[in-house]
Amino acid sequence: MERGTAERNLAGQGFKDRIDTREQALEAGRILEADIVVFSTLRKSYDKFLYTLAFLEVKRDVIQRTLKGDFRVSSSPAEIGREMKEQAETLFKYVPLPSELDNFGAIISEKTVDYENLPPSSEIEDMPRVGRYGFMEQIMTYYRTFPGENELDMLQQQQFIMRLQTREDLDQELTSTLNKFYIYGDFAIRHGLQAYLIKDCSSRAINVLLANKIPVFYTDGILTGYEGLSPDGFCMYKTIEGQYVETLDLTHRKRMAVMFIVPKPGKRNGISRSYLERAVGYYRDEWSKVPKLVEVKDSMFDIIASGLE
Repeated sequence: MERGTAERNLAGQGFKDRIDTREQALEAGRILEADIVVFSTLRKSYDKFLYTLAFLEVKRDVIQRTLKGDFRVSSSPAEIGREMKEQAETLFKYVPLPSELDNFGAIISEKTVDYENLPPSSEIEDMPRVGRYGFMEQIMTYYRTFPGENELDMLQQQQFIMRLQTREDLDQELTSTLNKFYIYGDFAIRHGLQAYLIKDCSSRAINVLLANKIPVFYTDGILTGYEGLSPDGFCMYKTIEGQYVETLDLTHRKRMAVMFIVPKPGKRNGISRSYLERAVGYYRDEWSKVPKLVEVKDSMFDIIASGLE
């Protein structure tokens, strides 16, 4: 929309001043039938101007990101322009595409690999940089899912929640990992994604997921790729931090708690459960047990009832 047209439309609805509050931004967005409104505040403090930039998704009334900064009162327009350009680039990565806002995902076809013939190497190359809220935000952004700042703040606070009961056969480290996975899984399904735990997970089952560009959560972190896959299953895994782990280091104990998150069928990068069950179960573990999916559903991560051992 041309700027003058927007200003005239807003003026006709009683907007005489600048838009600098969430309520005004939401109302302006509805008047202009906008998907997104970026609004700002500016105030002087001694020899600096302090500013905030907020990105509001109108339909859901969700603040996706708030950026704060400052510049000297003596800063030139060129300096301010460079800084605003950098801030705009930061905001843009959180802007949903029109298809994502309007939920046109049903036309997206499912793309999967042949799990019987895995490629020798696979890596998620378009993983966004880690942001303010850590790896979980990074995974959600990779899947083009934007919960908003309030939801991500609550996710961090949920680290204090303990919903799993400690059992004699689950030590403190494993219990802590499962609690973390519960929080992640619950968060993912509340925002329209699928989340699964893998019982009796094999290292090759992890390769299947990574070949499909699905990040894999395990005890020590998150895997995002592998390289040099040999016929006997040996390879080097790459973590989200850019480190490498050998197949032999991915012991049975470290595979006792393995989890992944993926969009639902019809969404971008979405994969059906039927394919996942076939693909994950194709490669048995070292005890000849078939890996099985345990789905996180209805906000209940019932690991105990699933018989995870």
